[in-house]
Amino acid sequence: MCYLVYTGYWARLNDYIRAGLTPIGISGKSPEGYKGLEWKFLAPSLQTYLKWKENHNEFEYMAEYMPKLEKIDKEEFKKKLLAIKNPILLCYEKEGFCHRHLVADWIEWNLFIKVDEFLID
Repeated sequence: MCYLVYTGYWARLNDYIRAGLTPIGISGKSPEGYKGLEWKFLAPSLQTYLKWKENHNEFEYMAEYMPKLEKIDKEEFKKKLLAIKNPILLCYEKEGFCHRHLVADWIEWNLFIKVDEFLID
């Protein structure tokens, strides 16, 4: 059986819930009133995020953010992820460059779990 993890953005939260997915916030801050799972250890630091918002330098962002992912215990993280039914990792960016896509790539490369952006027609 192939295990699949999804990514998405906060504005579609209710759509994801209706689709039977389990939201996991990976942004530094979740929307007001959100009471679900939050894995802030996957969020970029505020400094990294603010610098990117100012200059949109993707290479600089990755140089600061990727070492954070490399410090994660891969086996422990995999167990935690596999314990959740239909997980979807959420942040705020609707499209384009975003740390959730870096997380998705890291999961695929390191844990050999397929990660797709959840698309809603």
